[in-house]
Amino acid sequence: MAGAASSTFMRNWFRYEIIPIYAVTVVAVTGGAWYLTRLARGPEVVWDQKNNPTPWNNIQEGTQVKLMAVNQKFDKNYNLILSRLMISGIFNEPVTKYTGDKCRIIEGPEACEDIVIHQKTGLAFMACGNEYERKTQWYPPANVYKNYSYLPHDTPYVYNIKTDTLTPLTLKNFDEGLLLHGIGIYEDPAEPNELYLFLINHKKSGSVIELFKHTLNTFELNYVKTFKHELIYNPNDVAPVSKDEFYVTNDYYNTHWLWKYVEGFAGLPWGFVVFHSDKTNTTEIVIDRLAYPNGIITNWDYSKVYVGTINTGELLIYERKPNNKLELLDRVSAGNFVDNVNLDPITGDLYLGVGVNGFENALYNLKDEIDPLRRPGFRVIKVSNNTAEDRYYGVKYKKETVIEDDGSFYHSLSVAAVDSERKVMLLGSPNARGVVRCELD
Repeated sequence: MAGAASSTFMRNWFRYEIIPIYAVTVVAVTGGAWYLTRLARGPEVVWDQKNNPTPWNNIQEGTQVKLMAVNQKFDKNYNLILSRLMISGIFNEPVTKYTGDKCRIIEGPEACEDIVIHQKTGLAFMACGNEYERKTQWYPPANVYKNYSYLPHDTPYVYNIKTDTLTPLTLKNFDEGLLLHGIGIYEDPAEPNELYLFLINHKKSGSVIELFKHTLNTFELNYVKTFKHELIYNPNDVAPVSKDEFYVTNDYYNTHWLWKYVEGFAGLPWGFVVFHSDKTNTTEIVIDRLAYPNGIITNWDYSKVYVGTINTGELLIYERKPNNKLELLDRVSAGNFVDNVNLDPITGDLYLGVGVNGFENALYNLKDEIDPLRRPGFRVIKVSNNTAEDRYYGVKYKKETVIEDDGSFYHSLSVAAVDSERKVMLLGSPNARGVVRCELD
């Protein structure tokens, strides 16, 4: 018995410790080489479409300017190393197991990567899928391209927070495959009983954004149209500002699975945000050089845009200009990678779905089987305006952990959505079964 136990321990140790360390090392070295050879040039194809040359193309011949460029490159490399260490979880305090009684798992849906709440009605709209199929079949956001004949059939849900009822939404006039990711909602003031849902769909023929119209108190989504453009090819999340206009994050520059891995592990700042308008027939890059931009939302009057980043672990706060350009106002470090972002329109507080170990999450995604022993932990961080005395010393925002778990209760969190009027928080994950409902004090 002792020999068998020892053998099992060695197999598990090799599988869970040696192989992951070796894999991370290989990818890091490869990514480092790729980074060093490409950083000065950047992804020219994308930036040329924007007609915005890289900073290095503007470097003059003077010695002083060259030295400044060298210092800039050194700072970028230094920050890259620090961000890689941060995402690895080396600076994190240990995550504790959730043992409270305020949260429970709502069974039924799986792989609910994104959740948005319509504040007036207390209806939560969820972009859900199949946990196992996303790991073993086809799911571009997680770099899963294993079955090219797979026909996706994801399901959006609506959850009534007040009545605690969950209902799948039926798609009308839509007979194509649906592989969900980010979701956004828009309410037209002229149509008080209607909502417009923007759903990212990773189709086999290319990723697009599907627009559906939803009549309140029904359980149907009526197809309206599809947004497709060559600049929207790796969409992660969408933030509508009208029923014809939106901002969307493109998390990767590369499309091939191998180079996406390299780009992600090396932390290359090649992601970008696109603004699209059917009104003016405009599609343009409004923010570039982001390290894996993920969740994106607006505030209630669409004057600000918030973006969460994976590879720098930040919440980026932008002011929206009349020409739809975005100007950076603030950066808030979350201490590790930020997935989706949600805003409570009543309080103005922001809720971040935050991982605690980026490499652990990545390695969990690589496994075909669902491993109950190595489930990634998470934190939900609330960001609010700082009212303490240290605000006079430049500390503009207060950060506090709302909930955390080591993966025992729930895992691989991607989103936290809060309804402060009804004092409820909902949690979702692309790799977990069910969604979590927490009662807030």
